[in-house]
Amino acid sequence: MDNAIVNPIKSICKTLLYATPFSRYLMPRYNFNFTPEQLSYLCKCIDRTRDVDGSICEIGCFEGRTTVFLYAHMSYSQIEKPYVCVDTFGGFTDKDVAYEVSNRRKDKSRYYGFRFNSKAWFDQTMRFNNIERVRAVQTDVGSFDFATLGAVSFCLLDVDLYAPTRHALSQLYPRLTRGGVIVVDDCVSNNIYDGAHQAYSEFCAGQGLTPSVVCGKLGVIEKK
Repeated sequence: MDNAIVNPIKSICKTLLYATPFSRYLMPRYNFNFTPEQLSYLCKCIDRTRDVDGSICEIGCFEGRTTVFLYAHMSYSQIEKPYVCVDTFGGFTDKDVAYEVSNRRKDKSRYYGFRFNSKAWFDQTMRFNNIERVRAVQTDVGSFDFATLGAVSFCLLDVDLYAPTRHALSQLYPRLTRGGVIVVDDCVSNNIYDGAHQAYSEFCAGQGLTPSVVCGKLGVIEKK
């Protein structure tokens, strides 16, 4: 067939394919909320704490994309530790959103993301990727029993808002083994999720820690 005919047909087919919801499964694309530099830094934290006692935790995991990436790094690096994920699997809680609106003058309409999710979908994602050592807990961070985590060597804390970030830090830090690391996502001022930054800064000040934000938005806490 003449290329003058074939090329337009190819173009139309590609356009239709991109427009379908199935395109996400058929075409490679970058599908992370972290940059490559940020993902690399998280992997380095896991490497740095490989000999530190305690589990790896992800507080706020959404669909599990970052979980799959970090677990793959652990697997290839032969780091065998329990991996615990904690999430509502249904978006932000009403009380945490109310705090942002009442105390931080934020726009309530901006906090309806992340609701289209479920623990069943997360668990299926783990099975699809042959991941067996990840334990997912569906709960509000504010009511989670952090004592069940035992010792923690590394934690990615990604719950965005002020109240759950501040509460989680107060519960996680005492369980962080010496040499362990907590990374708080969204430590950036003047955006919709800057509650995480405020909570991180206040917590560091209260503990006499020097804040350190790397890779643009990752707030780091180390227990030396």
